[in-house]
Amino acid sequence: MLVAISDIHFVDGTAGEHNLPFGAFNSVFLADICSLASEKKAKELKILLLGDIVDLIRSTKWFDVEPEDRPWGEKGLADIPFPRRGSTTERQCMKIFGKVSKKSLRRKTPPTSLPKDTILHKNWETFKLFRDLRRHLSERCDRDLPVEIIYVPGNHDRLCNLYPSLRDAVGDALGVSRGPAHVDGDPEAEWWYRYCFSDRDHGVHARHGHQFDIWNFGGGNDHGREGHLQVAIGDLFTTEFAVKIPWLLERVGKRYRGVTRELVESTKDIDNVRPLSSIMEWIYYRLKREDQGEVRKAFGEVFERIVEDLLDNPLVQQWRSPKTHIDEALRLASNPWMSWLPKGIVGMLDVEDLLPLLVGMAGSSDDPEKDVYTRSAYNEGIWREDRDIHFILYGHTHVPVQRPLDARDREIFYLNTGTWRDRIYKTVALDKAYDFVNLKQMTYTIVFRKDEDPRGKEVGTLSFDVWSGTKKKHYVS
Repeated sequence: MLVAISDIHFVDGTAGEHNLPFGAFNSVFLADICSLASEKKAKELKILLLGDIVDLIRSTKWFDVEPEDRPWGEKGLADIPFPRRGSTTERQCMKIFGKVSKKSLRRKTPPTSLPKDTILHKNWETFKLFRDLRRHLSERCDRDLPVEIIYVPGNHDRLCNLYPSLRDAVGDALGVSRGPAHVDGDPEAEWWYRYCFSDRDHGVHARHGHQFDIWNFGGGNDHGREGHLQVAIGDLFTTEFAVKIPWLLERVGKRYRGVTRELVESTKDIDNVRPLSSIMEWIYYRLKREDQGEVRKAFGEVFERIVEDLLDNPLVQQWRSPKTHIDEALRLASNPWMSWLPKGIVGMLDVEDLLPLLVGMAGSSDDPEKDVYTRSAYNEGIWREDRDIHFILYGHTHVPVQRPLDARDREIFYLNTGTWRDRIYKTVALDKAYDFVNLKQMTYTIVFRKDEDPRGKEVGTLSFDVWSGTKKKHYVS
């Protein structure tokens, strides 16, 4: 039994409390896995962490170091592909993740020496659940199954595969398997997590999927290790735009009574807006609900500073892609809701370089012919070359998808593993002004070997289940 999950985005909480609570993993995920293992007569359990598991770039701690020492700064870029041991960028990564001894990981609670504003502290119980998964299975369903945890990095955990110190810390914290079947290189010396995962017993070929997103993959056509280590323009915008807005608004807002704590906290949800092209509209929606005068001035200051900083960044200045659509930016800049921006801002923008800021990163489409991820899955050569491969798995888009790709001689499916983050959706609003609502999402994909899930199944065939949950509940504050 192989269980694939992606886009959990464990964070340090400095840019918003976005971590899924331990209860969701314990009472929902673990309970389901134990139940399925018994019901489907599982012979083994493989947990495939399919990217964007540990999110190191969604943290305000990057503003504690000079711009040149951030991952997209001059010195941060100097660490690619051969990191400087003990560089400021590496040390800051470890401050965000948190560092403890292997012995301390046996504790039920984090040691007092571990800062509370770290990914490890914030998610201590959840990480321990993954490390102790075999014991949980034995206790809950009386099954002593072999357990493997496989880690495939995405764009937000790119740094986990750059710095050996971080690679080891993340692997220890999550109990990741490190044998020759799970990593590239020498597990006893120089090694790194693989960017693809194939399992013929389960008929699976998987990758995070950011490789097909021009905003979030910096390697171009190089899908090797060095290509995956390159900084994507989306990394910079996540931190220097989405994370910086509430961070800067809180500081600027001290001069404006209309900027409330509730407004600042609400802007920390900016990266959960879907589709991402609605981000600026969502900010405008928030603005309409507040004191127009003072809040507008505060946002004006924030955007002036952010745009100036972005335009001064060498990576932004140098970045070009032949696949961008300048006309989209021009149409966007002419939209009425852009008129609230401070005068001169739109004119300052280099529309090609700042297109991700305005229209968001590449997203999925409901039309399979237009969806870049469906097309990429269809074009994966491995399912044509290897008849044992039936399922192409991606994450990245935060949208769970199941699409049949081919059925001429056997069924081939593209499965997207969705997300475990909150998602903010724009309402349909056919006859009135639009609004936005928040929904909690949790999706995972389970693939069964030919000798598992036997009840009613044709002998010698694979099977899969997709569990997708959506929750809406107004909690007492």
